[in-house]
Amino acid sequence: MFTRPATEIPRDRWGRPLITPPDGGKPVGYTRVSTLAKALDDKTSLMDWKCRQTAIGLARRPDLVTKSAAVGEDRRALNEVVKEALAAAASDRAANVGTALHAFTERIDAGETPEDLVPHTDALYLDLCAYKEATRHLGMEAAELFIVCDELQAAGSFDRLVTVPDVGMIVADLKTGQHEPDYPHGVAQQIAIYAHGTLYDPEQGRIAALADIGVRTDVGLLIHLPAERGICDLYLIDLQHGWQLAQAAVAVRAAYKTKPLTKLEPTPAPAPARASA
Repeated sequence: MFTRPATEIPRDRWGRPLITPPDGGKPVGYTRVSTLAKALDDKTSLMDWKCRQTAIGLARRPDLVTKSAAVGEDRRALNEVVKEALAAAASDRAANVGTALHAFTERIDAGETPEDLVPHTDALYLDLCAYKEATRHLGMEAAELFIVCDELQAAGSFDRLVTVPDVGMIVADLKTGQHEPDYPHGVAQQIAIYAHGTLYDPEQGRIAALADIGVRTDVGLLIHLPAERGICDLYLIDLQHGWQLAQAAVAVRAAYKTKPLTKLEPTPAPAPARASA
């Protein structure tokens, strides 16, 4: 029914999608939806996690401790040490597993079975079985559709367009992190932006607003498939709340582009009085 763009989306040097304005002209770099949805995030938990992972990596790689001592306060060199420490702690493993789950679940939607994809002994097998069972009643309309939201100048691809019985056609996002339901505001923003968006192709331009083809803008779906847990839960998400947060995120990003200070130059000292003759 719906297909992903036939042509690769061009991007600028920062990775932002380059989108032709509605009235034509030179393509403009739109903010990635995933980036915009993080503008209001409290980064404390993430930074704490990275610190813990760096400590684990340094413990596993004593040579990195020596290297960090050798480079002194060279920021670029220290950043490289941190990257190596995070790799030593296997911090990217969860991301790699999540990427695999996204690919495998899309193939399940296309008709393949968990047995077709991974061995029974693989931890992902139970994940895929859980996904298949949890989503069996959903109508999978499309995957990885690219949209633009001109009102927020944001763009990106979303995971699924699904039909839920007694709910209708809604945007769904698949998340594989362990704690996504505990912090739903980011995914609420993402889905809300997608639901308010317009299907876009670099060659065809704007095709159709999702709302105009029957997609609801007030409710979305979180498919929570935590990696290697063998469970999959579905959550309906209030997109009216998500849309309010997305608009606030745009305002915050715009505010941070302006420096709210002016350097106060010292007042010149008065010239010394000339002595009278």
